[in-house]
Amino acid sequence: MNFKDFIQKIERPQKIFAAAIAVIFLFSAAAYFIKTPGSRYVFRFQSVDSGRANVEWRLLPRRKGSQKPALYVEELLLGPKTERARPVFSPGTRATFCFERDRVLYVNLTRDLLERSGNASEIMEGMELFKKNVRAAFPRLKQVEIYIDKRGLVQE
Repeated sequence: MNFKDFIQKIERPQKIFAAAIAVIFLFSAAAYFIKTPGSRYVFRFQSVDSGRANVEWRLLPRRKGSQKPALYVEELLLGPKTERARPVFSPGTRATFCFERDRVLYVNLTRDLLERSGNASEIMEGMELFKKNVRAAFPRLKQVEIYIDKRGLVQE
């Protein structure tokens, strides 16, 4: 057996092994992307103890383009899952409309926002935290316009 034959015997199993690893990797990646139930988003809420931001990760169902911000806003308004964090706005605050046009997000919130109850953040702190959350989740947005009962309130 000469050196060339020896190299050929070694190269063939290496090629088969490399091809097998590539197939396994592609199958794993496809299974991961198909099986993942949604997209991962970050939510920041104010801490009850220190006032600093508490961070939560949540999986939201996959939606098409313009539905993503509306779903994110709904989830943000539901409040934190941890006990030691404050909701952004008073309990019961809902978005009556939420849509994006020309990289501007328009959100109309119910009057429940004005009735500060529970351990919710102060209204202006809540507004800033709301905008910070939305801008961090959707960096393509250049502006967030918030309305309360269809009256303009805060622009960024």
